[in-house]
Amino acid sequence: MIFLLLFAPIAIVVGLVLYFEKKSGMTTPDENKQAEKLGEVIHYNRVNSNGGSGGIG
Repeated sequence: MIFLLLFAPIAIVVGLVLYFEKKSGMTTPDENKQAEKLGEVIHYNRVNSNGGSGGIG
């Protein structure tokens, strides 16, 4: 019976964590999307550092 006194608070906390995780809708990041965006950033960074188009000067 003592294990119930120890297990009940843990079960309540786990339940709350799972509830708020589903409510917030957070998901793990998609590695493929991150890789694509990194490629775009690197491309635009090179264009800007090489004096890209439309700049003042």
